[in-house]
Amino acid sequence: MTLLTLCICSCVFQLGLSQQKDLTTEQQLLSIFKGHWTIEGSESTYLEICDWIQGNHIQCLSTSKEKEGTDSSISYLTYSASEKTYIYYGLYGSGSSRTLRGHWVTDKFVLDGQRLTADKKTKWRVTIKPINKDIHFMQEVSVNDGPWETNADFMYKRVQ
Repeated sequence: MTLLTLCICSCVFQLGLSQQKDLTTEQQLLSIFKGHWTIEGSESTYLEICDWIQGNHIQCLSTSKEKEGTDSSISYLTYSASEKTYIYYGLYGSGSSRTLRGHWVTDKFVLDGQRLTADKKTKWRVTIKPINKDIHFMQEVSVNDGPWETNADFMYKRVQ
């Protein structure tokens, strides 16, 4: 099922390449994500491809190869003019998903979101900062209103 889903998404992705038109200033900031990416230190196991799709949204397809197998995900980044906010929506190979909302603050994107389940409340705070041709990604998490802890801090490196 996951392979079929990725194949369909890949076809949609390919059809939508370079369909961006008349980008607003806010949408132009999303251009930093366009390209092929890996994570520093995981160059042989991680690849993420991001490009424009119809409607001036960025779509990213990622694949991570681990000992347990291959994990794939798809995510979308967009700017909502009506809400005056950036929106990230991710669908992960584990079957989970999440939505983050945020803004461009000085020189970086700052996004946050939360999920309530029967046993806990999880909050995320993500900072994405372009540095030269790379992107610094930092994610903090708080469970049940506990202290914020960094659970991801790495550099995306451009492959192409």
